[in-house]
Amino acid sequence: MEFGMIPYDGLTKEDFMLPETEQPFLPGNKNNAPLFYLGLSKWTYKEEEKKKNSPYPQPGTLPYYAKHFNAIELNATHYEIPSADKITKWRQSVEDSNFQFCPKWYKGISHAGKVDLHKTGLAKQFLQSMEPFKEKLGTGFLQVPDQSPVEDAEDLLRFLRSLPAPLDLSIELRNAGWFADQARFSSLVKSLNSLGKGLVITDSPGRRDAVHMQLSNATAFIRFNAQGDHELDLFRIDEWKKTLRSWYRQGLEKCYFFLHIHSREFEDDFISYARHELTF
Repeated sequence: MEFGMIPYDGLTKEDFMLPETEQPFLPGNKNNAPLFYLGLSKWTYKEEEKKKNSPYPQPGTLPYYAKHFNAIELNATHYEIPSADKITKWRQSVEDSNFQFCPKWYKGISHAGKVDLHKTGLAKQFLQSMEPFKEKLGTGFLQVPDQSPVEDAEDLLRFLRSLPAPLDLSIELRNAGWFADQARFSSLVKSLNSLGKGLVITDSPGRRDAVHMQLSNATAFIRFNAQGDHELDLFRIDEWKKTLRSWYRQGLEKCYFFLHIHSREFEDDFISYARHELTF
């Protein structure tokens, strides 16, 4: 994910401190059995270690990935709508685990003109195609791209109202205009809550406005963009540890935390640190 990635030169811990934001849409009672899902955006993890006679599961495969992570940000569904057979094979390969697939909604819905009522038919087709995931289907996310302005908010909300309910879905906003007016943003969050929809928090170094820290339901969906080889990234994980502890005390039900790491050399070290610190 290139969104908001910039060099860290001149940045300090103060640039990455997470603000404490009131969370009126959390239940308010401590969650004593919090669900936490950690993953990447692809399952080719350790692919370079795959050898001809590697024991099953081989590095770079979904079964191998599922031994190290319990969720995936499934970007493959953004570029095509997979066949039922393909999804069934994916699900069956992780059958003996609590693994969750979090599909990114198809680009024909999100990136081909406005997200409005004209996309309802395609959206329902997409949802039907996800059914073979069965109990392995986690929270999906719909990315509203940079070029979609806040003026499209009512079209977006009408579209969301047209979808089958209940539907486990979080919305990722990218245009800076969504966050510029706090009153308008708060109104949108309230509308999403009334629809039972979540709001993705995209934590990137160069787009701190997208780290809005506002939950619209009891699911946190965090896309974390990092170099992975800088001490500031460790500080950022520590900040999330404190925040998530606070949210779980307020009744957060589950959190999906997806790492986008740009340094391959230090990827394993950073994953290990994040996994250790973000254990609840």
